[in-house]
Amino acid sequence: MELFHFLVIYDIRDDKRLRKIAKIMESYGIRVQKSVFEMYASNKTLRKLRAEVSNVIKNEDYVIYFKICEKDWQRREKFGKEVYVEDIKDYEIF
Repeated sequence: MELFHFLVIYDIRDDKRLRKIAKIMESYGIRVQKSVFEMYASNKTLRKLRAEVSNVIKNEDYVIYFKICEKDWQRREKFGKEVYVEDIKDYEIF
């Protein structure tokens, strides 16, 4: 099964829905900012995530999924006090 890197960002207008979406995202990836997650997953897993998210969000909310090629993923740079050390095994979903 081929795995890909994804960056997912969202803006959820209701606190209850926001907590639900955050909990869903935490089960699929690593939080890098409050409403931003990195994940390493198959397209099948991403479809499952999208279905879960679709059951929660409303028209006033949005979620954006970016599929990032390996070359660009390796080019990313992280700065700041709380730069995390990633362990791909922690968020690899099959």
